[in-house]
Amino acid sequence: MNTLIHTPFGDIEGITGQSVTRFLGVPFAKKPLGDLRFRAPQLAEPWDGILSAKGFARDPMQDSLTLGSEHYSEDCLYLNIWVPNGLDAPAPVMVWIPGGAFATGGSGALAPEGPCAYDCERIAQNTGCVLVSVNYRLNVFGFLNLSEFSPRFDDHVGLKDIIMALRWVHIAIGAFGGDQGNVTIFGESAGGGAISALLLVDEAAPYFHKAIIESNCFGSFYTVGEEREICRLYLGYAGLDEGNAEGLLNLPYETLRKAGRALDEYVWEHYTGRCSFCPVVDGVFLKDFPTLADFTELDKPVLVGSNRSEGNFQAAYTWPDNEKYAPLLLRRLPEARQNAIYAQYPRLPDRAVFGELLTDVMYAFPKLRFAEHLSRSKGQVYVYRFDYYTAALESLKLYACHMAELFPMFEMEVPAFRQFFAGSEETVREIGDRMHRRWGAFARTGSPNADGLTPWRPYTEEERSTLIIDREDQLEYDPERAIRERYQGIDRLLI
Repeated sequence: MNTLIHTPFGDIEGITGQSVTRFLGVPFAKKPLGDLRFRAPQLAEPWDGILSAKGFARDPMQDSLTLGSEHYSEDCLYLNIWVPNGLDAPAPVMVWIPGGAFATGGSGALAPEGPCAYDCERIAQNTGCVLVSVNYRLNVFGFLNLSEFSPRFDDHVGLKDIIMALRWVHIAIGAFGGDQGNVTIFGESAGGGAISALLLVDEAAPYFHKAIIESNCFGSFYTVGEEREICRLYLGYAGLDEGNAEGLLNLPYETLRKAGRALDEYVWEHYTGRCSFCPVVDGVFLKDFPTLADFTELDKPVLVGSNRSEGNFQAAYTWPDNEKYAPLLLRRLPEARQNAIYAQYPRLPDRAVFGELLTDVMYAFPKLRFAEHLSRSKGQVYVYRFDYYTAALESLKLYACHMAELFPMFEMEVPAFRQFFAGSEETVREIGDRMHRRWGAFARTGSPNADGLTPWRPYTEEERSTLIIDREDQLEYDPERAIRERYQGIDRLLI
């Protein structure tokens, strides 16, 4: 059944199912094409007539184009909305920000009718929240800050896309039954990284009230000097010099794509552990690194976690030459400290041990440092570790690797992903339902506690309460103590 909504931007027609009404492919900004290419986003203009919102928009341009080029476009600034049927009062809003190393991914689908990797229907059902998923520009289009080389380019474009989506939600979500005064942003990997950055961006502050950060590599940020080097390298790989940065505007996408691949090779070797395209800490728009920042005045509850074996995925697929990359990961530490830490991973470069090192350096330790800083703020911080793995992940020796928590959260309807939890569907769904209840309670109240679930205490430096999410939940105190002590006294690992 079709459903018509009247919004400040115009009328939108969605599709009502048994329990949820979907509005897909809704523009939140003007098309970033022509004069708006590489520019900060501009809010969508009101439209005449009825906007049909019954199919997903295309995902942002990216390297792999695995679904076929017709599924991707620079015209990508759209969002999707899932509204529980029968709302009788304004509902909390949860905005999903997808990951993909700031270079790949999106909130689209394999086809206009689906399925979608990040289908939020079940989350909306289980939480009673209005769910929103967003697209934002990636790679060279969103995370290469060329403004220093030409006024034709704006800076922080990808982060500003997300802020614009949140602004659109602030203006319009009331028409869908959402509460503009109770918005939670949640995301995984680079999506979590973007959220950790937005906590430090004044421009974003009015548009969200709580944050959930899943499996964020907190070290994937650049200084201004590092970004300058990255920009010069990318321009060179694209056949341009820094005095002719505007030449990017006329290059075919295949050239931009090849330059990105060349940049990957350089970053993997010289900035091991970081993404090739990263947000830039300029001290003005983005004030500080999330693991170094002073959050004492932050008055927003935060929920943050990582998976027990995050790095196994990268050790197997991103940096499979473990012997080459393991010695590069701690290059920014003094040599004596490097040697002392490497000595605690005695079987390096064995793949499993390299995965453990990547987990500690990229995810677990910076998560703890971030949580420590947040625990001193006006808000509260809740910390989790996701330990569950399916038989398929065990057979691949990936265990609770990067992205493992997305399977129960979304059930990952894309067929290529379903094989990872084949035979474990009942357990995956039960864990997912539990996570939805916790995430939904947090979105509603700022506390992830719900009736019938293991109590979850806020994280403090005295207790270090951490919820272990597995076949059953268990609250533990300082379960990652060995990691914390291994890196005691260190604030920077990758940055």
